[in-house]
Amino acid sequence: MHSKFGFLSYEISHVIRQRFNKAAEPIGFTHAQWRALVHLSENENCRQIDLAETLEIKPITLARQIDLLEDSGLVRRNKDNEDRRAYRLELMPKAQPIMQKLWKIADAVEAEVLGTLTRQEQKQMTALLERIKTGLSAKPVKDTN
Repeated sequence: MHSKFGFLSYEISHVIRQRFNKAAEPIGFTHAQWRALVHLSENENCRQIDLAETLEIKPITLARQIDLLEDSGLVRRNKDNEDRRAYRLELMPKAQPIMQKLWKIADAVEAEVLGTLTRQEQKQMTALLERIKTGLSAKPVKDTN
């Protein structure tokens, strides 16, 4: 019998992104932009290339997201003093109220997704997923060929 973990986790993640995007559409944001804002708020003044690596997306993909966030006045690119080819990203004060709205959307989507579980099961699920993420982060990617 084959494991369904990878398939199910992908499907659930896809549903979460769709529901978030639908709820955030009226205020003009996507799940991908939300992820960038959250990671940037946790890593203030990081280099754009480092944020792309953290998000595990291509630098050009992040550059397009940052363009939109910069146009909205939520993020500012600053030249890196140590590397003139690089930019450091600054979260602007205007981002805080938007992030609060996005957190409410994220919390509502999470409550909907986890609504079939008891509180204890929700806590256990979160703890297990955090443990899996931590374990994966500590190990290099293996070549499956």
